Amino acid sequence: MPTHNPYETYLGHLRHLPFIEKTKVLEFAPAGYQFQPDALLLVTTPQGDHRFLVEEKRTHLTYTIADGVIAQMDRETRYPWILFAPHVAPPMARHLMENGVFFVDRVGNCHLAIGRDHIVQIEGRKPDKTTKKARGLGAAGHQALFAILAKPELLNAPVRALAEAAGIGKTAAAETLHRLQEQGVIGRGQRERHLLQRDLVLDRWLAGYENFLRPRLTVGTFRRPDPDPAATEEWIERNLNGEINWAWGGGTAAMRLTGHYRGEGTLLYLEAEPVDIQDRLQALPAKDGPLTVLRAPGPIALEGAAPRTTHPLLVYTDLLDEGGERAREAAKEIHHRFLERA
Repeated sequence: MPTHNPYETYLGHLRHLPFIEKTKVLEFAPAGYQFQPDALLLVTTPQGDHRFLVEEKRTHLTYTIADGVIAQMDRETRYPWILFAPHVAPPMARHLMENGVFFVDRVGNCHLAIGRDHIVQIEGRKPDKTTKKARGLGAAGHQALFAILAKPELLNAPVRALAEAAGIGKTAAAETLHRLQEQGVIGRGQRERHLLQRDLVLDRWLAGYENFLRPRLTVGTFRRPDPDPAATEEWIERNLNGEINWAWGGGTAAMRLTGHYRGEGTLLYLEAEPVDIQDRLQALPAKDGPLTVLRAPGPIALEGAAPRTTHPLLVYTDLLDEGGERAREAAKEIHHRFLERA
């Protein structure tokens, strides 16, 4: 019986391009790569065979996820990469093309270049509006995703432990585990649960954080009298007393972890929001203020790899959410040092 090819929709669109004669997936789990591709693709043109590393995304493609893909592709250059994604809208297509990313989506939008003679760009195709969308996880579910990614052993801890780490109720934690298991993301043996699709869970976290969770976590943006970031950090570290559990995120934390990038803004995460946070910070609300204060997505988010830093996964998320080449480079380094072995 022939084996179903999970990439057939994408390959079919590629085969419709006038310069492509054949497409074939050579391996589903090629080994020996710094970043593990999802497949190794062979494309045949009249001039010969060409190999591409495949990165597949199964969730909605956000800028945070796209920048993570770009950072990954920059670190592994043995072959060119091609991104398979459910849908690439025109603004996202431009972002990917500006960063040299080839892609094809499930409705046929495509950007691909093979040498100088074969270049294609197809934009504007829309997915079927009747396609059903999966019910969202909600804020509590996304916080559970973060906790599971940050500390996978929570999958086999009592539900109460997962709920406490994520800062959510036990019912929400149990429902999230059940849904992930139903969706085939979590496997369950006789004795323990384990992640079957960690990359998919990470994508869902990144998409949920950018589109849904971060706006709900944001307390506000502020400006202090002294605009110097170093002065802001020094003042906060000296004056936020011990009754508030807090940590730095984003570039502020990345500088403490790697020493290579800080950025212009300052991210401050609090376990809980004091009613007098503005007075405590001696800061004024400002839409374009450089200091952003957020609630942490659960107590586990404040468990950093260095004093007063958030968990490396949240630092990585913040850097991708910030965008820009230097932030992506910092995100790559955080991923390499702290998350690849997770």
